[in-house]
Amino acid sequence: MAAIRLKDIATRLGLSVSTVSAALQNREDISQATRDRVGAAVRELGYHPNSLARSLVTRRSQVLGVIVPDLSRSFFSGVLKGMDEVTNPAGYNLLVCNTEEDAVREEQALRMLLARQVDGILLATAHDRNDTAWRRTLRQVRVPVVLVDRRMPGHHFVGGNDETIGAEATEHLAQQGYRRIAHICGPQSVVTAAGRLKGYRRALEKLSLPLAPERVIESNYHAESGGYEAMQKLLALGADQRPDAVFAASDPIAIGALQAALDAGLDIPRDLGLIGVGNHQYSQYLRVPLSTVDQQRARIGREAAQLLLKLIAEEAGKTKRAAGGEKNRATSILIKPQLVARASSLGPGRGAVSGCNRK
Repeated sequence: MAAIRLKDIATRLGLSVSTVSAALQNREDISQATRDRVGAAVRELGYHPNSLARSLVTRRSQVLGVIVPDLSRSFFSGVLKGMDEVTNPAGYNLLVCNTEEDAVREEQALRMLLARQVDGILLATAHDRNDTAWRRTLRQVRVPVVLVDRRMPGHHFVGGNDETIGAEATEHLAQQGYRRIAHICGPQSVVTAAGRLKGYRRALEKLSLPLAPERVIESNYHAESGGYEAMQKLLALGADQRPDAVFAASDPIAIGALQAALDAGLDIPRDLGLIGVGNHQYSQYLRVPLSTVDQQRARIGREAAQLLLKLIAEEAGKTKRAAGGEKNRATSILIKPQLVARASSLGPGRGAVSGCNRK
C-alpha cells in the first residue's frame, strides 16, 4: 500500500498542499475549523510525515522536549496523551524526561534537550522551588518554552485554574447542605495547592460560611497516608469544630481521608461529605464512589502543544510577529475544570446555602 502524502490529504479535503502543511504546523493564519478538518483526515488516512526530509528542508529537528515531575501520576500521563494528539499529526516526536520532583534533575534534562537541538520544550516544573540560576534565566532559552500545570511569572503557561477548582469543590459541598467545610491542602510551597486553598477560602467568604484555621490541614499531595492522618486530626476536633464535609486537594488525599472516616465508623455522605481533585480512574470504583474535580488533563496537554507549535512557527517567521519584535508577551491559558459528583458528596440535603448555583 502506497504511503499517504500531503497531496492525498489536500485532494480529500479540497485544499491546497500548502494549506494542509500550514494546518499541520498549527499556524494561526489557518482557521481552527480547517486545522480540525486536517487533523481528522490525518488520523483517518494514517498519514505519517517524513520527519527526516522535513528537517532537512526546515533545518529543525522535528523533536519537542517534554519535562515532567512524575510519569507514574495519571495526571501527567493524561497530559502527555493530549500533547501527542497534537504533535504527532504535525510531524513532531516527543522526547520525554522525568525529574522525580528534583530541580537539579530538571536543569540537567533541560540542558540535555537543548544539546539535542529540540525545537521547543513543554515543562512541568518540579515542586522543588529552589530559585536556581537557570530558572531565573529561562526566558533566555533559545527555543520556545511552555510551562504546564505549574506556572512561573513571565512565562507561557497552560494549566488548570486552581483557584476555580477550590471554589467549585467547596461550593458543591455547600450546595448539599454542609456547613463546616474543612480543607486538606497540599504543601503551600506548591503553586497548585496554594491556588486551591485560595479558592476554598474565597468560596467560604462568598457564602458567609465559617473559615476556621483548625479545619485547614496540610498534607502530602500525592500520598493516601497523608490524607488518612489529616482526617484523623480533623475527627479529633471538638464537636463544635469537627467538620461535616472535607474538600481534599487531590484524589490520593481524598482516598486516604475516606478510609479514615470509614474506619472511624462514619457514614459517607450522611455524616461527612467528601470531594477530591483529579478524577483518577479508580475513584468511581471505591467503596463509596468519590466525587472529584476533573482538571481536563488531556485538554491541558493539547492546548500546551498547540501553543508551543504556534510559538515555533512565529519564531521561524511564518506568522506575524507580536508587536515589539522580540520575545512574545507571555500567554496564559487556564482550562476550566469539570465537577464530577458521585456518592461521597451527595449528602442528606440539609438546605442549600444561599448563593450556591447548582451545576
